[in-house]
Amino acid sequence: MTSYQTYLVGGAVRDELLGLQVIDRDWVVTGATPEQLEQQGYQQVGKQFPVFLHPQSKEEYALARKEKKQGVGYTGFICDFSPDISLEEDLERRDLTINAIAQSENGELIDPFNGQQDLNDRILRHVSQAFTEDPLRVLRAARFAARFHDFGFTVAPDTLKLMRTISQSGELKTLSAERVWKETEKALCTSHSGQYFSVLEEAGALESIFSELVWCEQSYTTLLSQGDLTPQQRWAITCHRTPVLELQALQQSLRVPNQFKLLAEQVSQFMHQCSTQMTAQQWESWIMSVSAVKKPQPYERLIQVLSALTQTEPQDWLALRQQAASVSPANLIKQGFSGAELGQALKEARVQALSKMDSAFIVPQSDES
Repeated sequence: MTSYQTYLVGGAVRDELLGLQVIDRDWVVTGATPEQLEQQGYQQVGKQFPVFLHPQSKEEYALARKEKKQGVGYTGFICDFSPDISLEEDLERRDLTINAIAQSENGELIDPFNGQQDLNDRILRHVSQAFTEDPLRVLRAARFAARFHDFGFTVAPDTLKLMRTISQSGELKTLSAERVWKETEKALCTSHSGQYFSVLEEAGALESIFSELVWCEQSYTTLLSQGDLTPQQRWAITCHRTPVLELQALQQSLRVPNQFKLLAEQVSQFMHQCSTQMTAQQWESWIMSVSAVKKPQPYERLIQVLSALTQTEPQDWLALRQQAASVSPANLIKQGFSGAELGQALKEARVQALSKMDSAFIVPQSDES
């Protein structure tokens, strides 16, 4: 016989109430000690927090806990997970009311903070004043605003006020780059990632976290809501007004993964240093700089972004690549070219091929004296 109780909590309960597919299930255990769970075959995976994996399902089971703020940032907490902590006390430490609903093993909903009402009213509301103790919650609230934008969710005015308080406190700067990027990448996986940045701006957090970013909500909202974009493409669109040097500094400070970095910098470079009205020689230099001939798939992802930003047709960009790729090194090698001379001959042949294109992109090259 076991005296402890288990409850399904958080996102699984919320998503089921919204009619969404439940992917991850998290559980809270009350009335238990770590030793009791280990005796039942649970495997502890968290050292700082008492989190265990179920012996069969491998789902996460966490002992009910309370937290007391002692230091700065999101790590400055003392954690109490004694067996007498109630489910309600555990739920009270959570960020938003819609994430503070639990379900017992017999299906009963435990909702001490009226999360179901906020789900019905489409409101993102903080559970308690303890919301201000963890600066990461500013980003989480913004991410949920993006994720549930299609449902019509908005941030409650009082919660937005607390988010501004956190922003003004300076504690956002204590967040690690990894935690910031993790929330940002999750937001970029939604078709309304623009809401994430807009809410952060409204909360006064954008300047603290993304100080180099040149953000303009009116320019981005429609573009970012296109359903066929990848998270990398959404990040590139978000950053397209940010000059390359500032973007490089931003991406370094956030430790942005390479698959995001390169595309964003290529888009920024084109938008700031190039034009859709270039000479054949300029197009050839750009096509080779983005490895369009050698790497057609990354190029297609790049031109999907650039065609949207410049209001041009993707097939025109593909035609540029095809024309440049039509130049065969083998033919030039047969003519006796090699080494540096072969490289120069290839470049001139590509320029000549591009100049013959019937494309609005190509402008005639001025005669050189």
